[in-house]
Amino acid sequence: MSRLHDVATVFVLMSACSHSLLAQQSTQTPNQPAESNANALLDVSVESDHNKTSEPVIVVDPNEPISANPVSEPSAPGGNATPTAAQPETANAKKRIATTDVQSSPPPAMKSGDEMSLADVIALVQQQQEQLAAQRKQLQAQAKQITSLSEELDALRSPPPTFTPSDKDLDIPASQADEVIAKTEIDSDSAPAKSTAEIKQQTGEDVLVAQTDDPTRALLNDFPGAWRLPGTQAALSIGGYVKASAVINQDPLEIKDRFIVGSIPIDDDNTNSVKAESSLSAAQSRLNFDLREPTDVGTMRAFIEGDFAEDNDTFRLRHAFGQWDRMLAGKTWSAFVDTQASPEEVDFEGLNGRINLRQSQLRFSPPIGDDFSMVLSLEDPNPQIQGGSGVTRAPDVVVAGRFEPNDRLHMKVGMLARQIRGQTDGERSVLKKKSAWGLTMSGRFTTPFLDDRDGLLFQLSGGTAIGRYVNDLGSVGSYDGIFDDEGNLELFEVIAGYASYQHWWGEVTRSNFTLGVVDLQNPDFVEGEAYQRTIRASVNMIWTPTPRVDVGWEFLWGERTNEDGESGDALQTQFMARYRFSQQ
Repeated sequence: MSRLHDVATVFVLMSACSHSLLAQQSTQTPNQPAESNANALLDVSVESDHNKTSEPVIVVDPNEPISANPVSEPSAPGGNATPTAAQPETANAKKRIATTDVQSSPPPAMKSGDEMSLADVIALVQQQQEQLAAQRKQLQAQAKQITSLSEELDALRSPPPTFTPSDKDLDIPASQADEVIAKTEIDSDSAPAKSTAEIKQQTGEDVLVAQTDDPTRALLNDFPGAWRLPGTQAALSIGGYVKASAVINQDPLEIKDRFIVGSIPIDDDNTNSVKAESSLSAAQSRLNFDLREPTDVGTMRAFIEGDFAEDNDTFRLRHAFGQWDRMLAGKTWSAFVDTQASPEEVDFEGLNGRINLRQSQLRFSPPIGDDFSMVLSLEDPNPQIQGGSGVTRAPDVVVAGRFEPNDRLHMKVGMLARQIRGQTDGERSVLKKKSAWGLTMSGRFTTPFLDDRDGLLFQLSGGTAIGRYVNDLGSVGSYDGIFDDEGNLELFEVIAGYASYQHWWGEVTRSNFTLGVVDLQNPDFVEGEAYQRTIRASVNMIWTPTPRVDVGWEFLWGERTNEDGESGDALQTQFMARYRFSQQ
């Protein structure tokens, strides 16, 4: 085909030349021979300048007739061609000269008009065509590269993977996710409008998940707000919230930014020394990172979270654990805790009678069935003893079971076994140990009499040496055991519990009415100002104008009673604005 193309090109050029020669012969003067016109047809004078890095290249258009008049006179010594009056066609010839940047091999040396033949013109045209073909190939290669880069960019912009565990348990590690399912983002403009009932249900579900302060709940059914890490199947999510709180104390409290019932002063001296104060703080804000990746051996997960609730807004570690399928190792909520039965509150401290403890542990969650789940956990004992110091040896053992036949009912039962070891203070330290135990039962069920999102929550716990697990006792002192004057180790018996009712006033507003009690059975030799009982009551109203924002108010009352019968109470009002990084 290339040979046919060359022959066709020569034919076109020869036809054009013949036509031009015939036309010029008819107008040629007698004193101008035809041979000089033929030579002038191809006469191009190129002045070589050795100081230049490139030379102009003549581009011949085969579709344009070639003038028979001379093109130019020999260039002047300065290197510039000077046209004469006998050459009227010189300007037109110059218009047909274009310069190109030679990208490949240089063109053949140009010849003068007398020496340049038709073959030289054809060779020049062919070289121009080869250069154009090379440029066309380069453009095609660049187009393919752009297409490949666009595909890689689309892959990076693709939605994060979602995980599909089969376990419904929100408090224990979820089951293995066999696949990562791409989550399709639906344009809000094209999505069908939700009905009032659907919005109402979705709002209730979002609030319920957001108020469940338990990071082990979620492998869940998906991984909202996460994005895929380039080059891997792992996905990362940043969570937590910014919380600003205002606390107004109507009565003296030893700790002013929260409501710890066990810290209420009772005797006149403490009442006079501690004054009612207020507090404005953002130290309760939290930040967490959640990484998950499906692998051949199950879903892998790493989670870390902290807040700024230590003294002087110092960062404090709340959670740090890793999960593999149904195994968990690290620091998080004790398996003795039931976060799904915890009321929604404004107060950062929380209920006095709630089982509330985060500690290091090794946890395993064997599957049982669709409605039942179980967890076995070995946890850091860290016994808290008065009159001595605790000795960590054997881990606390927690066995808990959960029953969830439907979305409206949740029940959990937990059993705790401990060995309390401690040594007395002084030069002749004596090591003592005793066995301890605890039981807890908690639940949540909906009461759709006024609103189908209303619910009742409760927890009742009891045992010996479980003071470290009870919220109020863990905040005010060491209430696992105590040494008497003779170095004998005695354990505290504890009963704690609460009940809370949540009612929705509209689409995004709800209230929680809560009552909590802690009763401590002291050993016989303990008397006087020792902690015996606390009661705490609260009512709040929380508004969620958007899924990421909560605005709330809460009124709290509490009373502490000592072993000698003396008591004192306090009132407190709190306000908060919370901005969540994600809906869950």
